[in-house]
Amino acid sequence: MDRITVQQLQFADAQGRMRIFNGMNIDDKQIGETFRYDLNEEFFQKYTAHGFNLIRLAVQWANLEPQPGVYSERYLASIDAIFRLAEQYGVYILLDMHQDLYSGFGGVGGGDGAPDWACLTDGAVPKPYKFVWAEAYVFGKWVHNCFDHFWNNDKAEGKGLQDRYAELWQMLARRYGESPALFGYDLLNEPAPGSAAKKMVARLALSGARQILTSKKLRRGSIAAALISRDPKRILDAVPGAIIRDIMDKLDGYEKDFDFRFYLPFLNKMAAAIRAVTPNGILMIEQPFLCNGGVRLSVPPITVNGKREPLQCFGPHAYDMTVDTPLYQYANADRVKTFFHEMRNSQLRLQVPAIVGEWGGCSDNRDTAWFGHADELLDYFDGNQWGQLYWDYHGDDLDAPLMQMLSRSCPVAVAGELIRYGRDPVHRAFTLEYEADGMNETVLYAHRPCAVDCGGTVRTITQYPNGASLLGIAADAGKTTVVLTFE
Repeated sequence: MDRITVQQLQFADAQGRMRIFNGMNIDDKQIGETFRYDLNEEFFQKYTAHGFNLIRLAVQWANLEPQPGVYSERYLASIDAIFRLAEQYGVYILLDMHQDLYSGFGGVGGGDGAPDWACLTDGAVPKPYKFVWAEAYVFGKWVHNCFDHFWNNDKAEGKGLQDRYAELWQMLARRYGESPALFGYDLLNEPAPGSAAKKMVARLALSGARQILTSKKLRRGSIAAALISRDPKRILDAVPGAIIRDIMDKLDGYEKDFDFRFYLPFLNKMAAAIRAVTPNGILMIEQPFLCNGGVRLSVPPITVNGKREPLQCFGPHAYDMTVDTPLYQYANADRVKTFFHEMRNSQLRLQVPAIVGEWGGCSDNRDTAWFGHADELLDYFDGNQWGQLYWDYHGDDLDAPLMQMLSRSCPVAVAGELIRYGRDPVHRAFTLEYEADGMNETVLYAHRPCAVDCGGTVRTITQYPNGASLLGIAADAGKTTVVLTFE
């Protein structure tokens, strides 16, 4: 496997080919002595046959370091086994230190993340959520207190929380930094600001009320007609993404303050800790939780010892406002694309590659009602030349109808300058255009049997049992168009 590096807005391999990565989040939010899923050879055979070449492997601090300074060798051994098979099958691993609501708090509240010894709640008692698991980010004093102590690097068991967290990342970097399967490090999933959220909520409520009363972007007539019809989809479709961004932009200043005072120092501290151990692996800039809904990210690129880190990328997340509710079948792609458009601006400002770290969110992998929404988003990602990681794996997804949507033809390695790629569902075709370098082979994943029309020579690298294939294209230098037409 090639070591993956960064070239401006693209990922690149050892041959200088532009690389596109697609896959799934595979998470372990449960407390246990080994990783919750058995990612065995059968899993990897199916995973690669569906065109996936990256896993965002979501682990949590509580399982890795159940006691201060004591790492679980048994849990790590289960991660070792995943890395070995990933290398064997050519699948890269993005290590994600996952948290939701800072910690699981003994099973109360719907969260995961930090071990109990790292939870400084100041006596605030965790409570079960009433409507949506994420509500404690706003109303949970125990969550606010824990994050405040974490951002201030207050001591737990005699040492600063971030100091212990940096040591944890150093341990992982030592263990996996030389693995050919290592893609990089996702330093903290969806960081939240802590008690500052209380001020943000008050500001958000005021902004929302003002927009509802005055915005010309809100189609009040459509909403009234939808309410009369009692059609949930019509009601939700009448709320455009543009007005949500107009509401959320009143939090941009709060987010900027958090980004510069707390989040940037954290990113630089974790980056320095990892780079003290290994130069390998791409450091991912996550966006804080509020940015998932359209708040603007302000954090600048990561630096180590005052110099810009050369191996870094951006990992945006976004979901429709109906996520985690029964209304998700009515998710609206235009709303979500509004959020992702803001994230595209952040990528261009940061001047780093991007891969969508989380999207989707449908917990029923047999529900096809929302595939139109999903297809629109995947097309949008293709237009930005973004790879993607679907949220999330539930154990049997690779044999479920979900693969009808997620398993799509795409470039894997482009030998030259990538111009554009995308599908044409009407004509059942996929097109790739690039300026070929004339030296290296371009690799495409074809999700179904197809005819290939191109200006070069074609070979089949791998033929999968499900009818998919990896195709190699050798082309002379110059503009090259490859068209796959499916049977």
